[in-house]
Amino acid sequence: MEAHRTAELKVFVPVKYDLGGTIFDTRRLMQAVEARHGTVSVDMTMLRSWNLSYLAGHSPVLSCALSEGETVLAGAKWSFDCRMRVYPWLGVVSVDYTFTLVEGVADIEHFYDDLVDWKNRDYLPYLERCHALSDNLSLRIPPGLRAGDSEAHGSAVRALRSATAGIIEPRPFLYAFHDFRLCFIGDSDSLPDERVRQLLWLSDGESALPEDGLTHPLGFRGLEVASSGWSTVVRGEPGAVAAEAETVTTLLNLVHAQWYVCQLWINAHDLRGQQGGAGSRLAGAHVLAANQTALVQDLSEIDNLDVMLKDPVLLRVAEYLETNLKVRRHKETAMSLLHALENHSRQLADHNNETELRRVQVLFAISAAAGIASLVPSLTDVGFTLLHVAATVIPLLGFWALFAVDFTGVRRRFGRRRRRP
Repeated sequence: MEAHRTAELKVFVPVKYDLGGTIFDTRRLMQAVEARHGTVSVDMTMLRSWNLSYLAGHSPVLSCALSEGETVLAGAKWSFDCRMRVYPWLGVVSVDYTFTLVEGVADIEHFYDDLVDWKNRDYLPYLERCHALSDNLSLRIPPGLRAGDSEAHGSAVRALRSATAGIIEPRPFLYAFHDFRLCFIGDSDSLPDERVRQLLWLSDGESALPEDGLTHPLGFRGLEVASSGWSTVVRGEPGAVAAEAETVTTLLNLVHAQWYVCQLWINAHDLRGQQGGAGSRLAGAHVLAANQTALVQDLSEIDNLDVMLKDPVLLRVAEYLETNLKVRRHKETAMSLLHALENHSRQLADHNNETELRRVQVLFAISAAAGIASLVPSLTDVGFTLLHVAATVIPLLGFWALFAVDFTGVRRRFGRRRRRP
């Protein structure tokens, strides 16, 4: 396959991580970030386009530089700079790479494969230190791929979690895995239609490429924005690219962060607690309540772009990206988890009520048994024959059995038998 020159092309790669919970104390968060990474700034991009009422109740996005360097991807040398952005109200950290071609001719259609290999040299050691490499996952990792200690930004994410442990409102769990997307940025001459389709679907020209994403590209201040969800392409005249591309990547970062919040809840491991008795998985009410409260709070910050933004042009771009990343569908999937937790809470309440009822039955049975046992000597003292005693006590024992014996299983089996055709 022919290699393409990419001197005018930049590649923006946002990588999302779970911070572990939300943070409302912005100043202490800034101090924690600054203590480790130096200068930290509030992201002022699009400030005039936000609703002030929203900004008043939400911590700002914080940004700091992490690293810069060079690497070889897709057969060419690239420089990169890396910044970390924190979305405190979502509890999400974004590690953002911007790659620029330095030397050589890049086979850009292979950029994705090389990028995955490159980032996994950081990602797998990070997962191992987070104790997230389960047996199911470890069996799928080729031998030697986990060797070495090359955490480039994973260590920064873990350090930030530790530094903010005292100010975070934690979720009931930590989601260790990340998610990343690609955004190719260049001028129109270097990104013709066919090339855009290849980049959108991360495939070469020999494959059957769908038309989606180019059928209705979005125009924005001299730029054309097209997205397949996993990959986004921004192209236009050089002046428009220089002036407005950052606005698009800022919106992409925000929409991706919302998508990631849904993702971490969808993939959260068993939220119901540890193995309960009799093979049922029943958690304490406080565990379920904590999960439900945290999930509701997180989902209230998703799919609310019209509440956040007051600029109709930017809102249109954000909603276009939201549609292509399928944020709303992802939120609906997370909502199904909330419904499952609610059902589980009701089951737990029924289970607890039934347990309490059985305890009352046992206490009554003990008390009644003692009363019946004390009645027998009294009856013999007043001259009752054994037959009279039996005739008096047996009905009392039958009445006692109604409370002392749990007939729930019998009733259930009888009910199932009656329902059979």
